[in-house]
Amino acid sequence: MRLNAFKPDLLTVVRRTVNPNAEYGRSICCPFHRETDPSLHIFENQSWYCFGCGKGGDVYDFLGNLRYGDSWDNRNKEMFREIGKSVDNSVFKKVYIDYNTKTQEPEISEETKEAFQWAAKAYHQALISGRDNGGDAARSYLYSRGITDKTIRKLKIGYAGRSVLHKKGLTLKPEERTAYLDKMKNAGFIKYGKEYFFNRIIFPNITKSGDVLTLTGRALNPEAKRYLNIPNVRKKLYLLELADPENDLYITESVTDAVSLYQLGYSVAAVNGTAMSKQMKASLEAFKKIIIVPQNDIPSMNAACSWCEAIPRCKIMLPEYIDGEEKDVNDILRLEGEHTCASKLRTAADNLLDWSAYAEKVREKYLLWSENENQH
Repeated sequence: MRLNAFKPDLLTVVRRTVNPNAEYGRSICCPFHRETDPSLHIFENQSWYCFGCGKGGDVYDFLGNLRYGDSWDNRNKEMFREIGKSVDNSVFKKVYIDYNTKTQEPEISEETKEAFQWAAKAYHQALISGRDNGGDAARSYLYSRGITDKTIRKLKIGYAGRSVLHKKGLTLKPEERTAYLDKMKNAGFIKYGKEYFFNRIIFPNITKSGDVLTLTGRALNPEAKRYLNIPNVRKKLYLLELADPENDLYITESVTDAVSLYQLGYSVAAVNGTAMSKQMKASLEAFKKIIIVPQNDIPSMNAACSWCEAIPRCKIMLPEYIDGEEKDVNDILRLEGEHTCASKLRTAADNLLDWSAYAEKVREKYLLWSENENQH
């Protein structure tokens, strides 16, 4: 049982170490991963959580991550002692923590969940109806990637134009319209009067019952940040809720790769990046066999090794079936069609590696690439 104690004030620590303008109840750019949109939220209960990389905890976890990075372990007595020494005699303000009454990270409100449902429905209608400017370009992009109408409808994929949500509000009665737009603003879909996901294809993370857990926007403008997630909501594995634990689960880095595999009939989930949080790993417990499908580049291969090392029952698919202009599963689907893509995946699934064997293969491949670059 943990005892009550005095601890350094989290806000004071954050202000003195990374952001002098930090405030409780607001988000700042996370110092533990690269980002431009603030996703690390500081709660008034002296805790913090990054909705981008999944790190979080108390003031000691914050200082521990600053000092030790990914190696920080708050159960390591020596690490914890060193962090304690660094602040015990400091000028940091101290606060009293009552562990018996300390609240947990707040859950998503029912109002926000309702906003997710409404926004996903509005975006989906904008894509399939073609009534919003840019919807045609969004559909053309999806078709060019080999994504079919059937998949678009099953996964409720949508498009966020300049004013999709505002137009939806105009169809409501005036007394309903204000409440609707307030919910969209509070949930983060409308910022400074503009659509947060403007000119993006929307991938709602849905459950079998149709509930929307989170939303991800993929930019159509090549100069924009490629992916945006709804702010201040913990990122979850995309499409995991649609996967059957009785089947092999295929894990990808990319959302579009996950959509491609889903279209081919696989149980699949996407990390939507290279950082797999502790919560994501915990959500995989029901799956006995997990197969990682990396992209054909070094960052993705390194991520695959770290995921497999953290979840030892995982196996990794060596992407030797990727060739020519192809970088990932979606490239194969786009360039060679469903039949060839499915055939290549089946062949690759017969030759899976554990993380150590895969890491050795990646090392050989990387050295080969380096030699080829030097020759040019």
